[in-house]
Amino acid sequence: MVGAAVPALADEVKITVVIDNYYDGLLMPEKNVQRYRFLRPEAGEEAGLPPHLVAEHGLAFYIEVSAAGERNAMLMDFGVSREGAARNVEAMGLDLSGIKAAVLSHGHFDHYGGLKTVAGMISGERLPIPLYVGKEAFLRRYICTPGVRLDIGRLDPAQVEAAGFEIREISRPLEILPGVLVIGPIPRVTEFEQGSPLLMVERNGRAEQDDFAGELSLAFNVSGKGLVVLTACAHAGVVNTVGRAVELTGAEKVHAVLGGFHLSGAPEDKIKRTAADLARLSPELIAPMHCTGFMALKMISEVLPRAFVLYSAGTRYSF
Repeated sequence: MVGAAVPALADEVKITVVIDNYYDGLLMPEKNVQRYRFLRPEAGEEAGLPPHLVAEHGLAFYIEVSAAGERNAMLMDFGVSREGAARNVEAMGLDLSGIKAAVLSHGHFDHYGGLKTVAGMISGERLPIPLYVGKEAFLRRYICTPGVRLDIGRLDPAQVEAAGFEIREISRPLEILPGVLVIGPIPRVTEFEQGSPLLMVERNGRAEQDDFAGELSLAFNVSGKGLVVLTACAHAGVVNTVGRAVELTGAEKVHAVLGGFHLSGAPEDKIKRTAADLARLSPELIAPMHCTGFMALKMISEVLPRAFVLYSAGTRYSF
């Protein structure tokens, strides 16, 4: 039942990475992993180059879920630039006319920058579409280092509504479509996933350390596979995020973990402990993206060599 904290069992989930920090048009497909490539044998001998994808420091997903006799499509995040995600949607031929819902994981510029342009690609007949956000999604945020406070902006809710979204703030786990569980807030259980003092939020006129209490992730319990967890940045820690998804769904098996793990520039010990805990989950697929960082990518690929999949914009994961 939609609205419950335990989602309907999904028959199929497809997650397409619309935009990410990296794109490689020559990556080969793998089992249940399709790539948007330059070379397309099915196109025939006279085929020209397909439209090129762009990469940027941002993240956006197009998600299709079959569950409870329904097949629904949704969006999660919108990239950093005004045009990047929309350009890739068009290049890949993704049909946004059937979008039923969208999720903004958190209020950072690299996740909402393309919101207005992407919204313009959705049929006006379907608007307004619910956009699920967590608390504090619209507060101003900063990156602070000694002697420098960088204002990274805020998303204006009036602009979101003008773009055609109906804002729905949630503060508890919620099944927003059959088989789609939005999880948040994420309790910080592990002692090594305690956040960054460099990331700040403005509350009541004061800049304070951001605990990302409103950040949202997604979980899908796929029939015959197990739990698929999709993060955006996992500021509360990817281990904490997966742990919360397991707790809520009661799933016995973690099949896949995808998304940003926010380990770029993290201390080596934190990366090691994160990789070790993820290895103990024994997922069959793990795809660290976006803000995970090279050192964490390298270490996770070493401790989970069979499960690791290199991320790239234009990748579609099928479960």
